[in-house]
Amino acid sequence: EIRKIPDIKITQKVEANCVIVKLSQKLISDLRSVYPFNYINKETAEVRWMTSFDTTEEDIFTFVNFLKEHLK
Repeated sequence: EIRKIPDIKITQKVEANCVIVKLSQKLISDLRSVYPFNYINKETAEVRWMTSFDTTEEDIFTFVNFLKEHLK
């Protein structure tokens, strides 16, 4: 679903439960107020998103919808 959002760039090969992306600083700020995640490189606005064994499809779609809403 993330690949369908043009303002977000996946920068590394997606492996298992880790997605590394480049975002705008504004979106990072908005996201961090709700979702915990870490920077890979703060200067380039590259962050790492992780899922866990109990992440559901609903969780993913809720996250993606949050992204889309905050990119408007």
